Amino acid sequence: MKLPLDFVIPDGWTAVDPGDSGAVFVAVHPVAGEEFTPNITVSVQQRPDDTPMAAIAAEAVERLARTLAGLDVLSRRDVGDPAVPGVMQLLCLRTGEGTELIQTQVHLTVPGPAPEDRLVLELACTAAPATARRLSPGFQRFVAGVHVRQHEGTPQ
Repeated sequence: MKLPLDFVIPDGWTAVDPGDSGAVFVAVHPVAGEEFTPNITVSVQQRPDDTPMAAIAAEAVERLARTLAGLDVLSRRDVGDPAVPGVMQLLCLRTGEGTELIQTQVHLTVPGPAPEDRLVLELACTAAPATARRLSPGFQRFVAGVHVRQHEGTPQ
């Protein structure tokens, strides 16, 4: 699904082809000497139901847990406001090879003209723990700068 998004890629990050990842946007931040390349992904899903954002975030955890050796939810909190709710969660991921990663996920509501037109953006940043701490401010600026154009030329 393509969606007209406006955002600024943080310094040091490079946009790459998302391929068949299911994401509409992927950026990487190569770190010398690290096995894992930090990445930011943006995914979009249409949610015509009234599932609360906390449940959507929990679904993302369940989906991700099926592909990993281990996953712990370190924190989860509501963001946004009642009209446009969101959830931020911090996850500790363990791969089958024993690599530990930190993933910050932000799930944001994009209301449509009718309730059945609701979209949910999933913004995620994944990196090794020490690198995640260092890259966190850039990811926070990225999330704060994401805007969806509802109408051509009109940022929302």
